[in-house]
Amino acid sequence: MAAAIRADGRKPACGRGCATCCRSHADIPVYPLELMGMAWFANEKLEGGLRGRVRGQLADHRNLGSCPFLVDEACAIHPVRPMACRQFNVFTTVCAPGEDAFHTRRGDVMDPDRKTRDEALREMLRHHGVKDGRERRRLVESGEVHRLAQSLRQIRWENLAARMSGDEA
Repeated sequence: MAAAIRADGRKPACGRGCATCCRSHADIPVYPLELMGMAWFANEKLEGGLRGRVRGQLADHRNLGSCPFLVDEACAIHPVRPMACRQFNVFTTVCAPGEDAFHTRRGDVMDPDRKTRDEALREMLRHHGVKDGRERRRLVESGEVHRLAQSLRQIRWENLAARMSGDEA
C-alpha cells in the first residue's frame, strides 16, 4: 500500500484519530484468516483497560454504530486490521462525519492495487488448503474467493468477548 500511495503522489488525509470509515462502512469484508488474526490479536495481545473496552464492545457489537475494535478514534487491532481497511485511503481532506468518500468524492479515494490484493488472496487460499496455483488463480479471478468473506458487522463477536473473559474454552 505504501508504494501505491507514493505512486499516487498525494498525501493521505487519513491518520490516527480519523475514524469516519470505521463508523460509516457497514459491510467491511473479513476473510477467515483475517478473522483468525483479529481474534488472536484481541485475545493474546490486548491488555488492561484497552482489552476490557474491546471485550465490552465485542459483547455489545450489535448495538454499536461502529467497528467493535474502534477505541478512542483508533483501531485497537491496527497491525492485523482487514485488507479492506488497509486499502481504503482518502486524499485531500478528512471525511466529514457520516461521509463515505467512495460515494461522495470518488476521485479522492485510492483505487486498491488489484495485483497486490489478488496475490494476498491467492496466498490466503494456499493456507486454506488450495495447493494448485492454477486453481487459486481461478478462484481469485472468478471472484469465488469472496464467498469466504463475512461482513465485519455480522460476525458473532460475542463469542470472542467470552473467550477474552475466560468464560469459554
